[in-house]
Amino acid sequence: TSTLSGIMDGGDGHGHGGHGHGHSHAHGHDCVAEHKEMAESYDERWLFDTIDTVNIRALNADPEHPVLHALKPFDERFDTTRWLESDADEQLIITIPFTGSVKLKAFSLGSGPGDHAPCKIKAFINRDDIDFDNVNDMTPLQEWELPRGNPPDAEHLFKVAKFSRVRLLTLFVDTNYGEDTTQLSYLAFKGIFTPLNTDPVIANYELRPVAGDIRNKLEQSAMNNLGM
Repeated sequence: TSTLSGIMDGGDGHGHGGHGHGHSHAHGHDCVAEHKEMAESYDERWLFDTIDTVNIRALNADPEHPVLHALKPFDERFDTTRWLESDADEQLIITIPFTGSVKLKAFSLGSGPGDHAPCKIKAFINRDDIDFDNVNDMTPLQEWELPRGNPPDAEHLFKVAKFSRVRLLTLFVDTNYGEDTTQLSYLAFKGIFTPLNTDPVIANYELRPVAGDIRNKLEQSAMNNLGM
C-alpha cells in the first residue's frame, strides 16, 4: 500500500541524492516544480469540514450504521464506537460532494474487524448518477486493494493529476475479505480545497428515478426515514 511517506524523496532515484551541488543551474525546471510542490504542501489538509454532509449518500448502507458514522474529524480516527456498514451484501457505493473544488492527495480508511474489512475499492469523480445498475459498466479513475485490518492512520495516495478538480467523489467498495457485510470505522480525505466563486450546485437526489437494483431502493428508503 502506498503511503505519503515516500512522496518527498531527496534522491533522484539512481543513488545520486547527495550529488546536487554544482548542478543547480542545470535543473531550473526541477526547482520550479519543487517550489510548487512545497507551496502546495502548506495548503494540504484534512478535508472533513469541506464535505457537503447534507447531500452525501451511501447506497446499500445499513440505516443503523450510515455513512456519517465513518466521516469523523482527524482526532477521532481511532474511534470504533460508530461505523458505516453495508446492508444486503458486502458492497457499498459512497458518493461524497464537497462544498468547493478539491485536489485530492490521499485518503485514510479504518477497516472493520476481521473479514468485514473492505478489500477492493474503485474511485470515480463528478458524477451523481452512479448506482449498482451502472457502476460495473464504468471505468474507474483509480483502484486500490487494501490489506485486511487497514489502520486508520495509513494514507493511500490518489493519482493527483486525475483528481485535481473534484466536486463529487464516488467510492465503490467492490469486495471485502469474506463476511456478508463490510464495515468502515473511519473515512477521511487529504488535499487542497478551493472555494467556489459561485453558489454550489446542489444535487437533489430525491428527484432521481429509483433504479432497479434493490440496494438502490434500500438507500432511498433510509434517506426518507432520515427526513432527507
